Amino acid sequence: MIISSFPPAPSTSMLLILLILAGSVSASQQALSTPNTLSSISWKSCGHLGSYNLECGRLSVPLDYVNPSTGTASLSILRLLADPMKRRGSLFANFGGPGVPGTGDWMRIRAPEMMEQSGGEYDIVSWDIRGVNDTTPGVKCFDSQEAADKFWAGSLWYKGVETNSSLRSSYDRNNFYSHVHSEDVRLRALWKRCESLSGDVLPYVGTAANARDVASMVDAIDGAGSEINYWGFSYGSILGQYITALFPDRLGKIIIDGIVYAPKWSVEPAVDFYNKLLTDTDKTYDGFVSLCAKAGPDGCALASVNSTRSSIKSDIEGLLLALYDPHYSKLPKELSRSSTVKAEIFMSLQSPRSWSQLADYLRSQKDFVKAAGDASELLAIDAVVRARDALRHATIMERHELKWYWDSEFYSNYWSIVCSDAPDDNGTTTLDLFDTIVQARERSILFGPMWPTEGSWPCHRSSIRAVERVTDFRVKPKHSVLILSNVYDPVTSIENGIEVLHKSFPKGDAGLGIRDGYGHCSYSMNSTCIVGVIQAYMRNWTLPGIDMKACPTEENLFPSKSML
Repeated sequence: MIISSFPPAPSTSMLLILLILAGSVSASQQALSTPNTLSSISWKSCGHLGSYNLECGRLSVPLDYVNPSTGTASLSILRLLADPMKRRGSLFANFGGPGVPGTGDWMRIRAPEMMEQSGGEYDIVSWDIRGVNDTTPGVKCFDSQEAADKFWAGSLWYKGVETNSSLRSSYDRNNFYSHVHSEDVRLRALWKRCESLSGDVLPYVGTAANARDVASMVDAIDGAGSEINYWGFSYGSILGQYITALFPDRLGKIIIDGIVYAPKWSVEPAVDFYNKLLTDTDKTYDGFVSLCAKAGPDGCALASVNSTRSSIKSDIEGLLLALYDPHYSKLPKELSRSSTVKAEIFMSLQSPRSWSQLADYLRSQKDFVKAAGDASELLAIDAVVRARDALRHATIMERHELKWYWDSEFYSNYWSIVCSDAPDDNGTTTLDLFDTIVQARERSILFGPMWPTEGSWPCHRSSIRAVERVTDFRVKPKHSVLILSNVYDPVTSIENGIEVLHKSFPKGDAGLGIRDGYGHCSYSMNSTCIVGVIQAYMRNWTLPGIDMKACPTEENLFPSKSML
């Protein structure tokens, strides 16, 4: 999911929403505020989750709300049904990405919990946003994963950035910058592929269109003009801000969780997005190593009896140095490279419940390197394979096997939406992108010099933008909005939640609930307190007070293995 200059502080009066349309503005804001639903939804049973029934259906909506004659999109929708005796309406959910299927695993993982936290009074409704999964027309940049693998083979995006000095040494920097031309050629070719396969769809998958789709679904399910109830996570927090900007007079219960301040997404240069994601990444990493040291060897595989935060950090740095392979030639494919291990750590920081497994993974890498021997012995693949097979718990993971990050369908969806929302490139070059990655080391020594897997880094080579873009998110909502942030979120720092609170809504029209601890979005660690904040808001729009302390968590991230 997850990132400066900001607009002036909001006034208490209603502000007009600035819509930037391709060409000229051809319709009034009032006309655009009324979505056009082209059909009703015919629901069918799609099984159940626990004691709750699932239904699925489809809804036809205009491909272009400004020009409905352009064609139609068909939204794939899934809902978890509340008790009909208690039902008060629908609560729409977006689980992030963009590009995460709303009708897939995340709906099944999160919806029952959302049902309980919202009082069991709302159907939980999710959908595949435009271009994604079963919603049509779809977006793709490759005909198959195999074609994508072939296209990206040898690229920094696929291999990662190998560095043992945070790009501070001239050797590492020169090696890194030697890829500028080849990556630029690849990015140009990427967008030619995307435009060839999906060029007629790309202008219509932006977040403004997805926000209008939410209003259309509300009209079709709960009745024309009904209030919009919505809970969005990560990218879903951006979509939530588009909904509040476009439909301030229709807002019901609105929760945004794991915040990206929307102007960072739609107004600021796309090439800067990755750098600004990393504000609290190192603090979260410090939490991982500190809790590991505190747990000791019985709870954390990286720890010894006398381990400290510093000693565990040094061990990980030593592992990364041993796996350093700047020309991608020293190590056999059976062994992870430093860039792969960094990517695995970065991804795991978002899910603290996986930290014990992350420690197991890093320990297996350490043991694997130790068993395989020094660099000269690592060249002998047979020795490496024998060492790997001798390690019962080894988890050797090639970067392309991290499907969440490297899946071609996900990234086709992701980039099409991110880049359609992005501002025009204004002369941005691929060299500027490389400079941004080097600068990112100032925010995070370990994770800054990585080839970004998040954000809008390829957008400067795309000429297609959404037909409707939003740049002003300052509104007075019909009802108050609940904002949720964690103290340490590795990809959407708490400063984003604070900015939305103070810059998007008049004082008193939004509240910020803060959860102590680590991870991405409020659900990443258990907190009875933050659940109470959500329940109070869902009952009657009660907001956390400005003097409310951060909610504590109740979760042991490194439980004693002797007690399992």
